[in-house]
Amino acid sequence: MRKVNLIVSMVLLSASTAFAAHTADAQPTDTTKVVKDTNNGAVSKDEVALLNASSASEPRAVPIGLPAAYTVVRQDGLPVTYFWDPNATKIHWRQDGSLARTKTLPMSMTAILEGEIGVGVDSYTRFGSNKPGGHAQYQLNTLGKHDFNIGVNGKIVKDWYFSLNAYNVYDPGNVKLQYTPFADRAQMYTATIKNIYDTKGSNFAFLYKYSELRDLTTTVQQAPYYWVGDGSVRAIDDFTIGKSNYGSNDGVVEYIDVRTGEAKRSTYQDEAHTYSHEGKFMLDHYFDKNTRLDIRAKYSYTDRGSVADNTQNVLKEQTRQYADRPGEYTGHVQRRLIQLGKGTISDYMLTATMNFIRNNHDFKVGVFDYHERAKYSTSSVQYDHTVEANPVRLLFNGNAFFNKNNGSQYVDGWENKLGAYAFDTWKITPNIKVGYGARLEWFKLDADYIESKRYNGFYLGGPTADGKGVVTTSKGKLNGLNYSFSLIPTVNFTKDFGFDGELNFISMYRHLQGFYSDSGPLANVRPHTLGRAGLFYNHKYFSVVSSFTYSFRKGDSGRIAVVGDDGLSVQVPYKQAIQTIGWKTDLLLTPVKWFNLNVIFTLQDPKLHTYEFTAFDKQYDFSGKQMTGLSKVLLDINPRFNFGKFSIWASARYQSKQYANVGNCIFFNGRWETFAGASWKATKNIIFTANVVNVLNEKGPNGNVPGSALMTDPTQYYNTLIAGTYIRPFQTQFGVKVNF
Repeated sequence: MRKVNLIVSMVLLSASTAFAAHTADAQPTDTTKVVKDTNNGAVSKDEVALLNASSASEPRAVPIGLPAAYTVVRQDGLPVTYFWDPNATKIHWRQDGSLARTKTLPMSMTAILEGEIGVGVDSYTRFGSNKPGGHAQYQLNTLGKHDFNIGVNGKIVKDWYFSLNAYNVYDPGNVKLQYTPFADRAQMYTATIKNIYDTKGSNFAFLYKYSELRDLTTTVQQAPYYWVGDGSVRAIDDFTIGKSNYGSNDGVVEYIDVRTGEAKRSTYQDEAHTYSHEGKFMLDHYFDKNTRLDIRAKYSYTDRGSVADNTQNVLKEQTRQYADRPGEYTGHVQRRLIQLGKGTISDYMLTATMNFIRNNHDFKVGVFDYHERAKYSTSSVQYDHTVEANPVRLLFNGNAFFNKNNGSQYVDGWENKLGAYAFDTWKITPNIKVGYGARLEWFKLDADYIESKRYNGFYLGGPTADGKGVVTTSKGKLNGLNYSFSLIPTVNFTKDFGFDGELNFISMYRHLQGFYSDSGPLANVRPHTLGRAGLFYNHKYFSVVSSFTYSFRKGDSGRIAVVGDDGLSVQVPYKQAIQTIGWKTDLLLTPVKWFNLNVIFTLQDPKLHTYEFTAFDKQYDFSGKQMTGLSKVLLDINPRFNFGKFSIWASARYQSKQYANVGNCIFFNGRWETFAGASWKATKNIIFTANVVNVLNEKGPNGNVPGSALMTDPTQYYNTLIAGTYIRPFQTQFGVKVNF
């Protein structure tokens, strides 16, 4: 009987129908899963699911009918980072040679194991073994990116093993920056020692990782274009979207440090410098073949620096003086917002899990304590430049940089999660199976944040906006229960036909990021309900799963940039609730041994059940509008061919029309995200690969249109010049993997 795999990262609000297993990395077998194909070193279905059209350094943020934030990544049973903001995943984790394998993690697993909403990634470290060996990989692409990986592993003495891995990335991005050769320069070094201390395979291991990077990718994927009015865009003269540079011409920034009030002049490269140290202990103790205790403990310290330089609104034609050279310019003016992040983050995590199988039950029970200490701030500043390739900075009221810290952020605090989780897969009869589990954690947060209203020249210790006081910190506290509950039934009516569903309830308190701004979180708790019900059928030559889904999450709040009549950007708080219904069909065709085709079709209706904010003394309510950046129709087509030592694969993802502002008056037409690749297993130990990103060379924009949050009339944007981000342009990557 052929089993169908729900490739969760391509499926709207879908999740695995079973959960617990008696090995740390095993997934339970059931009638709705299929064995992953990794023939000849080709990209596996799980790896295809992680392809990212917007970034080369992080897994894809999977569309699940909610705003795309991040993909939860775990390694060896612990999350890579306590939370993605400000401690980004890419600082600590890349798909490099230090990993033995990766796989997708369904929403139900993410909810129970980590208490977070979203599809995740599970990954496992490469350890040494009795047989000494090594691996090396080199990749380059047609845009000038090079990455190198080399590692060795083996035996030290009896029962003691080691592994070492070094990974370096030199990525100029898809456009040539004028002030640095690399938009992403990263290096990671990993070392492990492992001991096997009994005949059952019980073992403990230590891991150390050092990472360092300078990430300027947000300065690369910006472009100006005309929004025609029918959902299409056209480029401006002498500008090629995806190839022409549209950012700072010298990488210099002048700002006021929001923590000290010190006026500084610095560079993007210095401000974007981040480094991290991480140590981890891992124990797997086998009492017998069906009972195992896992203990994981990790500490990491990160010195975080970041630069986000994003386009805002495009101003009408005017005459301005150049900032860095004599002369004047007449034409459209691009306004930009720079946010410079700086701070330190310490993560501590400890978990102990018992895995055991008894009769028709497969149990997993764990206790944990997660703690994060963060002192982090962002200083903000705006600047203007010409609208052209390799633009030039312009003066505004005699200043090259202005509106300093009107959008600044600050938090100094800690949060802790102490709790337990349990999950059981109970095979009630040969045809009925139920997965059920819960996660309960006591959450505490203590934060110093700044309640004072931001203004130009704002800083901690400076005067308040009315000039009558001093800007000081206030105390914010949260204390309560986070919880997740899951029920996942599977019923076989016949050997190959049955019912598959799930019901999840998740509620969590806001993280420290809720206290970045002057308002604090508008809602302390974010409850989320997710339901799914469907049917599956398995055949010798095909398998299909079709299901309906419902999702409702409330309690979201954040900050949105709005633009006043003077063209200056200010941050205002908003609150929202999101409701999504959907229908998804996942079809896997396997007509012959050397070919398979996976097709996933999704209809969804992601609505802003609530979306409210106040700007410039006026109330705005966009409740009932469609969620921005999400499509109603999704189609994934993934064919694969295997011919002896050769393998060819492709991945095409269609997304229908997406709205680019909350008023739903600006939209982008549907587009394809396309990938393809091939591999040749030249010898037992050498594999050559070739991959293509954006096969169709789409130049479509994505995300929101800056400065359009208050707009409800699309006619004022017809044939109007705007600017924003776009998907990665066409590029080909070649690589070689060598095992020795």
